[in-house]
Amino acid sequence: MRILVVEDDLVSRRLLGKILSSWGHEVLTAENGQEAWGILEKENPKFVVADWMMPVMDGVELCRKIRSADISGYVYFILLTGKDKKEDIIEGLDGGADDYVTKPFDRDELKVRIRAGERILKLEKELTEKNAELHCMNNKLEKLARMDPLLDIGNRRNFYESIQKIHHRASRYGHEYGMIMCDVDHFKTYNDTYGHIAGDHILKTTADSLKSSLRTSDDIFRYGGEEVVIVLPEQDIEKTLVVAERLRRDVESLQVEHKGTERGILTISCGVSTFDKTDKGCKWETVLDQADKALYEAKAAGRNQVCVFNNGK
Repeated sequence: MRILVVEDDLVSRRLLGKILSSWGHEVLTAENGQEAWGILEKENPKFVVADWMMPVMDGVELCRKIRSADISGYVYFILLTGKDKKEDIIEGLDGGADDYVTKPFDRDELKVRIRAGERILKLEKELTEKNAELHCMNNKLEKLARMDPLLDIGNRRNFYESIQKIHHRASRYGHEYGMIMCDVDHFKTYNDTYGHIAGDHILKTTADSLKSSLRTSDDIFRYGGEEVVIVLPEQDIEKTLVVAERLRRDVESLQVEHKGTERGILTISCGVSTFDKTDKGCKWETVLDQADKALYEAKAAGRNQVCVFNNGK
């Protein structure tokens, strides 16, 4: 344990340092509270044994400064004092000290109080570590709750949360965003032909292909079954269409066998829509519905293609 000894009397400071060192502690020393504060800022010791009465900055003032500062981890503070009246002790503890030892101190009493401080710091460290682990686990669980475990992309819950924020920003600042709904062509036939395990594998392969073709600012979600929704911030209809065509082409280029189709390979169809920033009453649900309708048109037109929502025209 590193212990900072703060004592203006040279003899007492050396005596304390020698005793603590003989107990296996690493000792730092300071002549007053101001010097001790500089050491605390630089060395960050977690245990302080300080005299009350010192020039420049006394022990109680130092303790108050430590308690009011933004210091990482807890600093255990023992106050050395020749004052033994009840009101003096209360004042010292009220200043933030954890314990006190009256001067001249008894070695055995000091040793017991040092050990008590060590136990508390050990418990504080363990608690901090467990809280950090718990925080990390909570973050992982939070992430898992918003991710599709098979495709390793956002799930529908994640989509609903994200699209509301994206749509709100776009509406407020007059920006555009594009939306693409993708669907694996003849996926049921693929499952029937190759089995569900192979079907899961091909969904993962398709999702990986889609992810690799997107910008880091784009969002991709599994909407349901083999359907995937992609949101492209700051993209108009022309740019969204270009992205959708690239996604379709990239999946086709994988040349994954699919005997249940005319082409003999796995393909996807895409429906494209965009948020009309001039339509103040437009909702994100409308944009999603338009992408879904465009996807239906792509399917009806023969699959393995991209269609843009045309409002029935």
